[in-house]
Amino acid sequence: MHWMGLLSLSSLVVVSWVTAYKKMTPVSQVVEVVEEEEGTIHGIVWRRTMEIKEENMKDAVGVMVKEAVKEEEEEEEEGPVRSEEMVNAVGVMVKEAVKEEEEEEEEGPVRSEEMVNAVGVMVGQIVEDKLQGCHIMFLSSSSSPAVHSPIVNSILRHTTAKTRSSLVVVTVTSGQQQDLEQSMWGNTFTTCRAIIMYFTDHDNNNNNTELVFGSLERAGLWKLPETRVVMVGPKNGMEGRLFQSSLRNTINCVDERVLVYRRCLYCNTHGQPGLQLLFQWNLTELHLDRLSQYPYLLNDPLSDLKGHTFRVATISYFPYIDYKRDNEEPGTTVTPLDSVNVRILDALANSLNFTYDMREDPSRSFGNLETDGMYSGMMGQLQREEADFCTMLAPTPGRLKVVDYLRLTPSDAFVIASLKPSVLPANLALVRPFSRNVWVCVMACVVGWGLVLWMLQGVWSALTGLHTITLGKAIEYSWSVILENSAKDPSVNISGQMLVGWWLVFCLVISTGFSSSLISHLTVQGRSRAPESLGDLVEQEGWTWGTEPWAYNGATLEYFSKHTDTIVKQIHTNMQVLVLEKAMNKVLAGGFSFVIVKNYILVIIASTYTDTYGQSAVYVSKKEFSALACYGWGIRMGAPFLNQFITLHAHLEDTGIIETWTKTIMADRVSSNREKTKLDSNTPQQLSLQDDQRQVVLSLSHLQGAFYLLGLGCVAGALGLMAELFLLVV
Repeated sequence: MHWMGLLSLSSLVVVSWVTAYKKMTPVSQVVEVVEEEEGTIHGIVWRRTMEIKEENMKDAVGVMVKEAVKEEEEEEEEGPVRSEEMVNAVGVMVKEAVKEEEEEEEEGPVRSEEMVNAVGVMVGQIVEDKLQGCHIMFLSSSSSPAVHSPIVNSILRHTTAKTRSSLVVVTVTSGQQQDLEQSMWGNTFTTCRAIIMYFTDHDNNNNNTELVFGSLERAGLWKLPETRVVMVGPKNGMEGRLFQSSLRNTINCVDERVLVYRRCLYCNTHGQPGLQLLFQWNLTELHLDRLSQYPYLLNDPLSDLKGHTFRVATISYFPYIDYKRDNEEPGTTVTPLDSVNVRILDALANSLNFTYDMREDPSRSFGNLETDGMYSGMMGQLQREEADFCTMLAPTPGRLKVVDYLRLTPSDAFVIASLKPSVLPANLALVRPFSRNVWVCVMACVVGWGLVLWMLQGVWSALTGLHTITLGKAIEYSWSVILENSAKDPSVNISGQMLVGWWLVFCLVISTGFSSSLISHLTVQGRSRAPESLGDLVEQEGWTWGTEPWAYNGATLEYFSKHTDTIVKQIHTNMQVLVLEKAMNKVLAGGFSFVIVKNYILVIIASTYTDTYGQSAVYVSKKEFSALACYGWGIRMGAPFLNQFITLHAHLEDTGIIETWTKTIMADRVSSNREKTKLDSNTPQQLSLQDDQRQVVLSLSHLQGAFYLLGLGCVAGALGLMAELFLLVV
């Protein structure tokens, strides 16, 4: 019986080894199986798990031997019949195991060839259904076995047969990093771009994966979120490949193996990136028609962001963005208040199902370009990808190189706020009808005409011997005519009479113009002229100007500092940067103008610097000038949600609701501010119109100039008398 036990034991060992052999592929065959049987379409991986480690196999055989010894001792007690039955059974098992192994060895090459062809068919079908018209780049590492794999040949063969797109095959080498940017952009005949990548276990165990994705990072794939990415490779390392940094903004990224997975950006809890299992492929029955059940397999519209929380940077700029700081620490979170940007943001959040965490920029600035090529302020946060987007940012050529942009509203024009023009002094009312230049010309004409008349009459007298006139008589006549109290005509010939006639016409025009202008100036009091443009600020002697710190940085500062106009340069050189309260106090004191955006200052003036009768001491210039192209949001480069934001904002803009929101928000803020200070909301324009319709009676204040002239004449006469007495004594 003992020899029977040994025979049984040896038979069981043989069966164990045969069974293990069925489940094991030698190391020399593993690489070949991986090369020939792995395939991935947009991320589908075809792979048969056929490897058992040798150490685990030996442990399993040891356990089997122990169990066989135990059974053999039990069978010795049952007798020789039991042993003979067991020997026959073992023999049958050995024969069946050998037969199955021989059948599998015959079917292996056929099975591998079918799998290679199936992978190519599936890739070609997906290209035909989802990537028609796209520029397709097939990418792999030159040192990878995938370059020479039959699966690669099958993929390229079926892709070329199915597509009407352009196809580029690129291999990345470790010795020389190839610039893939030109290959990714495609040409003008394609409507989209796609990348197909093939990986093997060899790539996972070496640095080929890092080499490929590092090249894509440098080529700027993260700036092109609409690029469709398809990965073919083994299950091992699949998740690591799908979540590479270069794919952080890629919307359409699919990994295919027997189980079809899709990498999504906003599908997990709170809208975090994750993997979605779509369906399972069958090698013998491909079911290619199942692709039609997933229209967004490679074209996700991002219509639902699953509660994703966006990081928003902001600084206050009413009425476009306003908030309340949660604390006084730099970079604190804020509570948004009713403003244009907040209403737009809430509308987008409700439509796309996302939330946002809004924080004030620590430096409270839009962002300026530093010497190291990096931006400060909100622009710096976007450039470093510390924020997803920011509110209220103006585009500039430099900014558009490092961020994307969403245009929201036209820019707010700049105006000049100054002290309201005051009534001019009444003592100069008599000379105010004419400007200084006109008065100089009139006086020169009076003297000059008298001199010309005297010279003409003198020449005539010298030729004819007749009497002539003196120079004093000629000037006296010219002066009396312009004062509408002419003396006797001093001319003695026809030429002199013609000269006198044209002088009478000239004096008629001048005296009529002076009389009518004097009446209007006495009736309607003249006022000082407030600056209407930047040129007026520069021309007025002793005048100064300034603006607020938040308004004089970023794109506005760039506009003034880089402008080539001499007036703008002078404005920039002498610009004072003051806080609001100090600037308005200087405006009310006179001689100072506040250069600021229109909608912002109108709310301030109507809320704080307007009395209960609607009268304000602050004047806002009617002329406006724009320093910025438009207002909008800065978006981090390559953000996948930008197109959805653009589409939804276009719908809001087409309805005209944004302009209505702006006016409503401004009116509500003025009303609430005036309620706090118990001010009336009457408009100053109505009061000023009534003020202009009042009747004016000329008083002493209107005509005091005439009395001043009379006094001046008396003083002149007294001085003349003293001069005559002095000459008489001498």
